[in-house]
Amino acid sequence: MTPPKPSATFHPMAQKSDYPIRCPKCGHEQTVSLYDAIDVKAEPALRTQLMENKLNSVTCVACGFSFRVDKNLVYSDPTRKLLIFWVPTSEDNFALGEEQFVSMLRDLSGLLPDDVHAPTVHLVFTRVELIERIFLIEAELDERLVEYIKYSLYTRNAERIAPEQKLLLFNATDSTPEHLCFVVQDAQTRQFEAMLQYSRDAYTALVETFESGEKSADLLELFPGPYISARALLLRERSEPERPAQ
Repeated sequence: MTPPKPSATFHPMAQKSDYPIRCPKCGHEQTVSLYDAIDVKAEPALRTQLMENKLNSVTCVACGFSFRVDKNLVYSDPTRKLLIFWVPTSEDNFALGEEQFVSMLRDLSGLLPDDVHAPTVHLVFTRVELIERIFLIEAELDERLVEYIKYSLYTRNAERIAPEQKLLLFNATDSTPEHLCFVVQDAQTRQFEAMLQYSRDAYTALVETFESGEKSADLLELFPGPYISARALLLRERSEPERPAQ
C-alpha cells in the first residue's frame, strides 16, 4: 500500500502588479510595478529591501523625488511557516480592517484544494508592526505572550507610557540572552524615547504558565486575533463606556 502523501501548505510566491501612482511632490502620475506578495525564502534580497525601507519604493520620472508606497502586502517565509498580511489601515478603521481580513481568509480557504491547508496567518496594520512581527517570529517568541508583556508594561507604567501617545515595540537588536528589550516610541513624532527590559526567565515562566489548557484559553480570550495588539486592546478598553455598578 502506498502511504498517503503529507498535506501541502499554501505559501504565495512573489507577485507584482502595475499601479498608477501620483508623485506626492510634483503631482506627476506614472505607472509603476509594485509587490503584492514576497517570498523571502525564494528571494532573500526582498527581505533586505523591506528592512532597509526600499521595498515598493518609487522614483518620480518627472522630478526625481523618491518615496515609498505603502500598500497591501503578503510576507511569506516558508522556512518558518510564516505568513503575514500587512493591510495599511488607520487606527479608527482597525475593526473594519479585521472584518475584511477574515472575509479574505474565508475566500482563500474555499479556493484551496482539499490537500492544501492555509497556514496560520498574522495580520498587521502598520509597517512598524510588520517588521516587529518578523523579528518576533525569527526570535522564536510567541506574539501573544509578547503582547501580554506589553499590556503589563503599559498598565504598570501608566503615567509614563500612555497608549494614546506611546508605542511599545520589541527591540530584537538590543535583546540579550538575559533580557527582552522594548523601546518606547512617541506615536506622533516617531522618536524613540526610552528602553525597557524584561527578564528572559520571566518570559520562560509565562510560557510554562500559559501552556496549560485553561491559561491558554485566557490568553486567547485576551487576544483572540486576528489582529493582536496590547495597545489597541488598551485603547479599546478606555474608549468603552463604564458599566453601571450592579
